Amino acid sequence: MQNSQLEKNISKVYLIRFFAMFMVLMPVIVPFFQSVGIGMEGVYILQSVFAVTVFICEIPSGYISDLLGRKKTLIVAFFLKGLGFSLFPFAQDLSLLIIAEIILGFSVSLFSGTDTAIIYDTLEAMGSKKAQIKILGKSISAGTFGEACASLIASLLMLVSFNPYQLSIISAIFSWISFFIAFSIIEPPRLKMNNTHKENFKYIYRGLFKQSTLMNLILLNTIFYFSSTLFAVWMFQKYWENIHIPLVYFGFLWGIYNLVVSICSRYAYKIEKHLGSSVTLILIGLFPIAGYFGISFIDHFLGVVICLSFQVCRGLGQVILKDALNKRVTADFRATANSISQMGVRILFTIIGPIIGVLIDKKGLSDTTLIMAIFYCIVFVAVMIPLVLQRKNFMQISKA
Repeated sequence: MQNSQLEKNISKVYLIRFFAMFMVLMPVIVPFFQSVGIGMEGVYILQSVFAVTVFICEIPSGYISDLLGRKKTLIVAFFLKGLGFSLFPFAQDLSLLIIAEIILGFSVSLFSGTDTAIIYDTLEAMGSKKAQIKILGKSISAGTFGEACASLIASLLMLVSFNPYQLSIISAIFSWISFFIAFSIIEPPRLKMNNTHKENFKYIYRGLFKQSTLMNLILLNTIFYFSSTLFAVWMFQKYWENIHIPLVYFGFLWGIYNLVVSICSRYAYKIEKHLGSSVTLILIGLFPIAGYFGISFIDHFLGVVICLSFQVCRGLGQVILKDALNKRVTADFRATANSISQMGVRILFTIIGPIIGVLIDKKGLSDTTLIMAIFYCIVFVAVMIPLVLQRKNFMQISKA
């Protein structure tokens, strides 16, 4: 297979990620949920259902991707995505939304890890000398740029009197585009696991959890810091309501927020190169703390700026931590490794998410985010600092 054919995979992954995240409903999804009688507790229940589904399916879906191939996995993933979002306009209460979230959970579990795996597999098959972290950053940037574009379009539509229900219909239509693009993906040649399932699982376990302390800390930080921004994302729209920002501007804000993620993702490798890995990791750890304290204590427009700290963390973290993981695993179980890290994120969200929803409804957003800020101070000391120190030790040993 010629490298020119394989190289097209990279641009197709960019397109897939762009349209996968092109969801015009997202900037007003909380008001959309509220329009069918769902409070913040219900919002976090829905996201916990989604998280549980992803949790249950993550490892099997990654394993399926490693065994059956990236292309088939992506086709099924985006068929389910189109189906899930197509149910949103028909929702009248929590029940149909729960079904939709379960379907979307299946979709995300299949897509999660496979898109990253296909980038690394393709570059390895090509023997490419291109920096993997640079390509990964561009891929993640394409997705968040798609979300930013969709958000700006959502606000423009709201300005001409579109409502959240109408945006859910538009979002459903666009959700099918990635499904059709997936058919054009070329499966990159790679080694595959060919032992019994039991032997494969032992092999994956050794490769992930018995490889090194450094690998274990990379996994833990991936879980905690991907979760930090996921918790916050579902607070943003409630926070904007609290500081009296009109609904029509939600799309513009959501677009700007995701544009920040897109820029940070695209240039994460340059930021790491300029500041050094240790400083970059410390910033990833500190940004969520600043964001949660900011939401807790600031009740005016400046809080909108403070919330950007989560987006910087998301942009840098998705690239730096994902690259650290994918460089340390082999192609035969790369999708499974990515799925395991995402499964950890979903476990944490499933445990903490509903508690956050109840606290927001009962105690208010300010008290809840103060608790989250303290929680991530503990995480920073317990998980991030050891990673920075372990990485320094690893680099010193490598140079010796």
